Amino acid sequence: MSKRFWMNLVIAGFLLTISIASSVTAVSLVPSWRERPAGDTTFSRVLISTDGSMVFAGGNQLFVRSWDGDIRWGGLSGSVATMSTDGNYIVSAIDDNVRKINRTGTEIWNRRTGSPFRAVAVSGNGSLVIAADNRGYTRSWTIDSKNLGVNNDTDQVKRIEISPSQSLVVVSSEDKLKVFSPTINLIWENDTFGNLDSFFAFTADSSTLILSGEKRVSSYTSTGSQNWVKEITKDAIIDMACSDDGSTIVLGSQDGNVWVLNKDGHVQWTYPAGSWVNSVGVSRDGSVIAAGALDGTVYTLDKDGNLLAKTKTDSLIQQRSVAVSRDGRRIVVLDQLAMYGFELQGVPEVTSTDTRTTTPEIPSTCPTPVPTKTTLPKTVSSPFGTTMPVTTGTPQSSPDPCLAFVASAGVLFIVMKRNN
Repeated sequence: MSKRFWMNLVIAGFLLTISIASSVTAVSLVPSWRERPAGDTTFSRVLISTDGSMVFAGGNQLFVRSWDGDIRWGGLSGSVATMSTDGNYIVSAIDDNVRKINRTGTEIWNRRTGSPFRAVAVSGNGSLVIAADNRGYTRSWTIDSKNLGVNNDTDQVKRIEISPSQSLVVVSSEDKLKVFSPTINLIWENDTFGNLDSFFAFTADSSTLILSGEKRVSSYTSTGSQNWVKEITKDAIIDMACSDDGSTIVLGSQDGNVWVLNKDGHVQWTYPAGSWVNSVGVSRDGSVIAAGALDGTVYTLDKDGNLLAKTKTDSLIQQRSVAVSRDGRRIVVLDQLAMYGFELQGVPEVTSTDTRTTTPEIPSTCPTPVPTKTTLPKTVSSPFGTTMPVTTGTPQSSPDPCLAFVASAGVLFIVMKRNN
């Protein structure tokens, strides 16, 4: 074979390699839609339904929309409000009135109790509603508003969660953590350490409860036995999210890191965001992790802590304002100006820069920082049907790398044929 042939063969091979490499689309966060709150109000706390079809945002006024935008409505107080995980029901409390609303904004029922409410929760399918008021009463209702039970405790409730099995109701107060039955009968309580826990999540089978607050993370069985408790972060924890089986526990911290623990509480890795990590979310299997930093950067990471993609919002990202769909393909983020819907697209590739670091656990003797406190916006009553600007967004499809391979192979064939 001639020298020219070998030269052409090398050139063709080089072109083939470059073509294939450039045609493989990296993972990207593609903007799908964007919503701005009405007037000078703000969004705070975001939820996404298990199938990724419905999105809820709280704040001065709650806002609900379907991913495709067919359903869009707002109004009522969003400071004390939440959405069922199936996306079909919203529960909102304004003063002493608890309302249950369907996904299109139609009120199903309301109950007035005579004292303003501090916290509400709704089960995954909307069949159970729990609310706590300023007098220390915690109440439960069935799907058709039948009163199931009531408990009177002088503790001021901070947060309520209902287990996926709907058999347990977790109530966090300033002094204690209490677990009730749906009829509000006490099952167990814990005040061993004083209640520092601001965040908690059940595994999908409701067998394990993960708690976190300040620097501490702990795990309990559904019957109240402690699995483990550890001081993890260097500074206060700002948010927490868990995979369905509890094997991936994600923390956002004031130390500027995303922390990931396994089900036994061992630190697997950390990712340095360089700014307070105000919000975190995770897919059901832990394969996609999203984190929102104070400086407006949104990071998506794989289960090993490798950067998949990142983008920037227009303003500072708020606390507890990132939500990830169960399949990891849809991510919702709140900043101080708007709510963003992103779709994660492309074949996963490990980014060579901005990688995670394996981090040893922090000794329990580290001093405890001042806990982070989120100040909720003042409640502003508003009628249903708050007009929001119409937003659209159609992600572009990724080019097929196979086409580039076939084309490059054709170039190589032509070169070889000319030299025969």
